[in-house]
Amino acid sequence: MTDKPSASDTGNPPAESEHHDNVEVVADNVTLQGDALDRFVNVFEAAARRWELVVYPALLAFVILAAYGFFLIYTLSKDMHLLASGMDPNMARNLSNMSDSVTYLSENVRTMTRRIDKISGTMEDMALTLEDVSGKMDTLETLDPMLVYMRGMDSSMRTLTAETAGMRYEVTGMGRNIARPMSIMNKFMPW
Repeated sequence: MTDKPSASDTGNPPAESEHHDNVEVVADNVTLQGDALDRFVNVFEAAARRWELVVYPALLAFVILAAYGFFLIYTLSKDMHLLASGMDPNMARNLSNMSDSVTYLSENVRTMTRRIDKISGTMEDMALTLEDVSGKMDTLETLDPMLVYMRGMDSSMRTLTAETAGMRYEVTGMGRNIARPMSIMNKFMPW
């Protein structure tokens, strides 16, 4: 079968040639011989096969990665749900109590520091008194001044005892204030 373009289709006079199995195709002022058309189709099919070797595995890999991504997102959302449901609903109140207890603890530590400073001053006075007593004991001139100093030492010891009792009371209160919030926080700790 031979198709020959007319002179009006191509703008050229028709070529007089003998065609055996060749087919001549005219499209948009392009003339292709049958062999060229066959070569074009063969090259196009080979290119399509090469692209099929790339595109289909890539499409399969994309589907697998999309499924894996869905699985990861599903697992993450499930874990977040478990984490959210495991949170203590009273955590805000417990943290507020802990904040109040830490404030109270800070005040107790300040009070304790002041009392320790006072005890330190009392101890210094006691040391001076003991030095005086030691000096008086060496000379033993008279017992009256020694008794005065002993009374001062007795007074200092009473003050020391009272300050120690006050410190014991503050430490006991501090222990009570820390024990309750810490027992609540121990539920959250992994150890």
